[in-house]
Amino acid sequence: MTARIHRLETTEQPQPRKLVRPPEFDPCNFYVEVVNPAFDPKRVLLRGLFFINVDRTRYVSVGFFPTRDYQPFLEFGTVKNNGPTFIILNDQQVNKMAECLPIICESICGNEQYVYKDGDFRLNSTGNYRVARLYLEKRYISLRLADLQYLQRMFHVVQNQLNVYTLSLRDVLSYVILALTSAN
Repeated sequence: MTARIHRLETTEQPQPRKLVRPPEFDPCNFYVEVVNPAFDPKRVLLRGLFFINVDRTRYVSVGFFPTRDYQPFLEFGTVKNNGPTFIILNDQQVNKMAECLPIICESICGNEQYVYKDGDFRLNSTGNYRVARLYLEKRYISLRLADLQYLQRMFHVVQNQLNVYTLSLRDVLSYVILALTSAN
C-alpha cells in the first residue's frame, strides 16, 4: 500500500521576511536605559524568589523595594483569577511568622483554630478546611497545609536571605546613589 502525497499549489508568493533591527546601543546612555533604579519604581531590585507550591501560583521573595527607600522586605504573593495579590512584610513580621509556622501547622492538623494578631498583621487558621490566611491590612493570602509545611521547612533559607540583604543594604544604597547621580 502506497501513501499518497497531496501537494497544494498556491498562486501566492510568500512574503519576504522583514528584518527587525535591535535598538541602537548607546554606551554613554547605558545607565539611564538599563541600570538606573529609578527607571521603573515598581520593580524590585535583586529579588530572590522561592515558590511554595507545585503549581507555582504562590511564592515568597526577598528584595530591595525602590518605593520603600530600597529597604529589604519579604513579599508573599499569589496569582488569582482576578489578578495578583501580594503582601510585603518587614523583618519583625517575618520573625514572628517563623515562630508561628510550627504552631499553626499543628493547630491545622489538630482541627483547631489559631489566631495571631499584631496591628495590621494577622495570621489565622481554620481547622475544617486546613487553610491558613495571612493578612496585612485588608489584603490576604490563603495557604494550604502542604504550602505551610513546605514553608516551615524552608523558611530558615528565606530568613537568612533577608538577613544577608539587610547586611548588604549599605552597598545597595551606595550603588543606587551612584546610578541615580550618573543618570542625571
